[in-house]
Amino acid sequence: MRTTFFLHAWMCALGLASAGCGGPEIPRRDCATVIWAEPGAGGDIRVEGSWDDWAEPKPLEPRDDGWFLLPLNLSPGEYGYRVVRDGERSLDRLNPLTTWKGEEEVSLAIVESCGAPEIRVDAVEVSGDEVTVSGVFLAAPEGSALDPASLRAEHRGGGEVLPWSAQASDGRFTFVARGLGRGKHTFTLRGADESGAEASPRMAVAWVDPAQASWHEGLLYHLMIDRFRGDGGAPLAPLPPDKSGSRAGGTLDGVRAEIERGTFDELGVTALWISPVYTNPIEVREGRGDGRPYEGYHGYWPLESRGVEPRLGGEDALRAMVDEAHRHGIRVIFDLVPNHVYERNERYLARRNEGWFNDGLDKCVCGSPGCGWGEKLSTCWFTSYMPDVRFEHPDAMRAQVDDAVHWMKEFDADGVRIDAVPMMPRGATRRITHAFGRLAAGKDALFSIGEVFTGPGAAGIESIRYFLGPHTLSGAFDFPLMWKLREVFGHGGGSLSELEDVLVSTDAAVEGAGAVLGRMIDNHDTSRFVSEVTGDGANDPWYDKPAQPTDPTVYARAKMALAFILTLHGLPVLYYGDEVALAGAGDPDSRRVMPDPAALGPLQIEVRDLVRRLGHLRRCSPALRAGRRRPIVATRDEYAYLRDAGDDDPVLVFFARKTALVPVPTGAAPLGSYVDVLSGETIEIEAGGAVPLEALSFRVLVRAGSPCMNPSP
Repeated sequence: MRTTFFLHAWMCALGLASAGCGGPEIPRRDCATVIWAEPGAGGDIRVEGSWDDWAEPKPLEPRDDGWFLLPLNLSPGEYGYRVVRDGERSLDRLNPLTTWKGEEEVSLAIVESCGAPEIRVDAVEVSGDEVTVSGVFLAAPEGSALDPASLRAEHRGGGEVLPWSAQASDGRFTFVARGLGRGKHTFTLRGADESGAEASPRMAVAWVDPAQASWHEGLLYHLMIDRFRGDGGAPLAPLPPDKSGSRAGGTLDGVRAEIERGTFDELGVTALWISPVYTNPIEVREGRGDGRPYEGYHGYWPLESRGVEPRLGGEDALRAMVDEAHRHGIRVIFDLVPNHVYERNERYLARRNEGWFNDGLDKCVCGSPGCGWGEKLSTCWFTSYMPDVRFEHPDAMRAQVDDAVHWMKEFDADGVRIDAVPMMPRGATRRITHAFGRLAAGKDALFSIGEVFTGPGAAGIESIRYFLGPHTLSGAFDFPLMWKLREVFGHGGGSLSELEDVLVSTDAAVEGAGAVLGRMIDNHDTSRFVSEVTGDGANDPWYDKPAQPTDPTVYARAKMALAFILTLHGLPVLYYGDEVALAGAGDPDSRRVMPDPAALGPLQIEVRDLVRRLGHLRRCSPALRAGRRRPIVATRDEYAYLRDAGDDDPVLVFFARKTALVPVPTGAAPLGSYVDVLSGETIEIEAGGAVPLEALSFRVLVRAGSPCMNPSP
């Protein structure tokens, strides 16, 4: 049998661990670090580590149940180690955490201080407007029992102390909060033992009537704060060509106002991804590769690793925006930029000579001669003024992880989009997600989705898969599908059947990872979809900006692509302006200001109405949120699939690039009367029948009489 190993923090606590722990009168922490090997491992199995300066490897001892183990009594801290099996050294494959021994990646053991008691949350349950938080208070090994009077739960936003019960004899506790309003409720649990020793606070997160039950059922809206809306939701003036890289004046209050106005509710949006809010430098810098003037309007030049940009509104505006989103049941994820800092960031100035950054002889700008993206991806600087963090240094790693935790705790955020994932070692994202798991308990308490920017095809899918798994990112953006959508819907090339091929291969690649894939038609680093359709996507993004199209065919193609991602499994991602088919070449033109609704043309309004209807259909329909997908037909110019949650309320989706009667093979879909939720037309699905479609059109069908038959804001 294959040998596998894992690191286990062994806690003996009144039925909370295996036999052999003894029988203390009260549950206590046991922070012994134990390295395990599974039954049947065989061979000579040893472990060596930094705890004794990598001295002679220690053997694992067999147990009666067939397992092998090595208990280690270590002081609090971080330790690197390797497993040595029959003389061959390797990572501990079931421990996802790693660190570095010189240039070699090794497994990581994190040993916490055991001198204080611990609060552990076992369950966070929501029933209507009631939330129940339960867990156990673990005394320190030599400490006193729980002081029940000290145990309390602080309700974020109100400081509310909830009805509770706590037992000193077994350490069990339960808090119940009733009559809670819609939105997010974050509880911070605190307590002490009878001697006054306090446990580290523990967070528990619960949602009452959220817009999404899980991230697999959501609709994510990505916006660039500076280009979205001004204070109070005021529309922004378009930037002149020579100011394309300058600030446009968008603010966090502008986002808050649009949430309050119901703009995102109308679109069926369940979560917001906002651009980075770090304090950025004021000075104008030369752009990467084009020599043109740019400001840090976008947020990706962290001057202060924990400061909120005053020009966006500062900390108070950020809290107000997040709170408003939560009142609407909408989650908010921050854009985390751990790969680099701005050159005047205090951390760089203080630590540049201590090995925290890829500096010195290795300093090179990505893509410059001798510093290719492929050969230097993990060490190159994105620009000459953005020092690249060297995660191999344990203190640098810890600082970036602590930053991520700070943003979540301080502003009650719901997760992160992590920038430039492939430019960092995989161990960095794993450390961040591990820290999130330690920070907060509750279903989907903290989400993490990574930017793994790839090209099309199998190589792109494999690149994404490498960063997914049960102990790392919650998801990633599906760039290979985005490129294929542009080809088949945008340019009319290839075959619609290739969409099915991409979906099948991608689903197979990520199966078992538990990950959600973000499905989009464009983003802030690419040209806009409609400008790709018109052939203007490669225009100069400063002085040859694509015009907003007037050809209905262009909008028909955009609507097909949007209908596809909004009816697909995964997490649809709308980049601000997608809902009105906003034009744009590459960066910075892909980051135009959000149009004033009063200035939209009729074709743009049609696209917005489509997104609204399908966004609400997705919220309504279990089939679209969580149902399985099964192809009905996939040919060069015709494509159809079934979404079915097993509730006798399926959704059928049809696409055609040419006028056609799209066949429905016998047994491919339930028979009966359906309604096209966009046109209101009744369609009969008969054995061996067909569904009529015009060229460059689609249908989204639900059963006649379905509660989701008339989706509207």
